[in-house]
Amino acid sequence: MTTRKTKIVATVGPASRSPETLRRLIKAGVNVFRLNFSHGSHEEHTENFNNIREASSELGMPVAILQDLSGPKIRISEVVDTYQNIQDGEFLYLKKSDGGMSTPQEILVELLDPAAFVKPGETVLMADGIITLEVSAIEGDRVKCQIMKGGRIRSRVGIAFPDSDYDLPATTEKDFKDIAWGIKNGVDYAAISFVNDANDIERLRDELKKSDSHIQIISKIERKSAIKNIDEIVEASDGLMVARGDLGLEFPLEKLPRIQKQLIEKANFKGIPVIVATQMLHSMITSVRPTRAEVSDIATAVMSGADAVMLSEETAIGEHPIFAVEYLGKVAAEAEREFDFEEYRPRLKKADSASVPDAVSYAAAAASIKVQAVAVIACTETGNSARLVAKYRPQLPLFGASSREEALRRMCLFWGIQPLPFNAPKDHADELETALANVKEVGGFQTGDSVVITAGLSVRTPGATSVMQIRTL
Repeated sequence: MTTRKTKIVATVGPASRSPETLRRLIKAGVNVFRLNFSHGSHEEHTENFNNIREASSELGMPVAILQDLSGPKIRISEVVDTYQNIQDGEFLYLKKSDGGMSTPQEILVELLDPAAFVKPGETVLMADGIITLEVSAIEGDRVKCQIMKGGRIRSRVGIAFPDSDYDLPATTEKDFKDIAWGIKNGVDYAAISFVNDANDIERLRDELKKSDSHIQIISKIERKSAIKNIDEIVEASDGLMVARGDLGLEFPLEKLPRIQKQLIEKANFKGIPVIVATQMLHSMITSVRPTRAEVSDIATAVMSGADAVMLSEETAIGEHPIFAVEYLGKVAAEAEREFDFEEYRPRLKKADSASVPDAVSYAAAAASIKVQAVAVIACTETGNSARLVAKYRPQLPLFGASSREEALRRMCLFWGIQPLPFNAPKDHADELETALANVKEVGGFQTGDSVVITAGLSVRTPGATSVMQIRTL
C-alpha cells in the first residue's frame, strides 16, 4: 500500500516506451502516462498505448493515460543546414512562412503573420527564451528585429511574442484528428494546449460529446489570456496543468511562483486535479541526482497543494527515467510530511456548500479526524465522489472503490486516492460491505478499527453521493 499522496505523471518517449521500462516505471510509482502528440505518429502512440495497458493489467496496478494535444504551437520553419548561429547586436527579419527555409538573416514563422500584430519595442523569444529579439521596425510584410541575446537556432524551434496581442484557437485541425484517435482508443484524459478561454474547452467538449466520450479535459495554462480568463477556465475544466515552459515565456520568470500558487489554489477550491509541469527534474535528463533547487521546487509544489507533478524530457528522452521517477516520489512523500492541513483548510472557505456530494465529502474528511478512523472509503462509479473527498485532503489512507475500470484509471490523477477494484454490487448494502472487506484486506487493518465510508443511495445513479457512515471493520 503506497503512502505517497501526490501523483506522478511521466511522459512516454524513446527512453521509456519499451514494455519492460513501462512496467518498471509503474512499479517505481508512475500513476499517469503522458502521450505527447507534438511528436510521434498515431502508429507509435497506439503501440505505446497498448503497451501501457498491458503492463498495467499484468501488474494489477491501474494507471491513467493522458493524451497531450499539441495545439497551435508557433514555430519557425526548417532552417538551412539544420543549425545556425545568430550573434548579439546583429539584425534579422521575421516573416510569415511561405513554405521556404529560415536563414540567420530571415526567420520564417508558421501559423501566423508577425507583421500583422507586433509593434516596435516589443520582445520576441525563440528556443524557450534562450534567444531574445527586440522589434525595431515593420517593413512591409517583414519585421526587422535586433538580436539582444543570440545563440544557435535549429529547425522548427518555438517562437513566442510575450508583449503582443494575437488570437489563435487552442484546437487545430491536427488536434481534432488526434482526439479522434484518443476517443477510439479510450484515453482517460486529454490536455488542451494554449487555452485562451472557456470557449476553447467547450469546443473540445462538444467534439467528445458527439462520440459519447467521457474523456476528461485538462486545460494547460500557458498564455496571458488564460490567466486573464482563469475563473471561467477553471469552471469549464476537469483539471488544470501549470505548464511552466510556455508560461515562462509569456510572463517574467520572477512572477511564475506566484502564478503557480494562485492556479493551485483555484483548482483546489473547485476540487479538480492540478498538475505542475516542466523542468521538475531537468538535470536528471543526464544526471543520476537532482539539484537542490529542483528538490525545493518539487517540495514547494507539493506543499502548495498540487495533485500531481509531471516529468517530460526526464522520462521521454532522459538517460535515467526510473531514477527520475523514484527521486520524484521520494521528494514528494517527504514534502507531504510538512503539508499543513490547518493552513490548507481556510483556502476552501465555503466550498463544501456547492452541492450535497460536496457537503457529504467534507463531512467525511472531518469525521475521520474526530473518530480517529484508520481510513476513508469513497464508493464511486465515476470517480467523482472520491475526487470530492480528496478535495478536503483527509490525512488518512483514502480509497476510491469502484467496479468500473474507467473510474479506477481516472482516480489515478486525484490526490491521495488509492483505486480499489471490487465486483459490481447488487445493492447499496452489498456495495458498502464489499468495499469494507476489500479495504481491510488491502490496508492490513484490524478488526474493530473505525473507517468512514461514503456512497450514493442508489448504485444506478453515478455521482449522487448522499450517504456517509462511520463503520467498524
